[in-house]
Amino acid sequence: MKSNSKKNTDREILNRILEIVEKQSNHIAHEARKQIYDNKAIMALLNIKDKYLKKLRDNGYLGYSREGDKYWYTQEDIDRFLQRFHFSDFTSHSDLPPP
Repeated sequence: MKSNSKKNTDREILNRILEIVEKQSNHIAHEARKQIYDNKAIMALLNIKDKYLKKLRDNGYLGYSREGDKYWYTQEDIDRFLQRFHFSDFTSHSDLPPP
């Protein structure tokens, strides 16, 4: 009987650890979405030039906020932009030629 209660205690401890890890993971993911970038940071992140960044903004492809002459981009703006222009693969991996 003692080993059965020990198993329950171990299971409870493991479940509690799992809850803590999941909460921390959700918190980190939520904080990552709050990330804010300026022009220089987003150009480095996307590996693009300033004129192309301006074109993306002007054509409405990339969301932004503006304060005076400073532009700010959230992680959500970037994620929305990348999702909008994401193309999934259309062949199965088994169709690929051998290396």
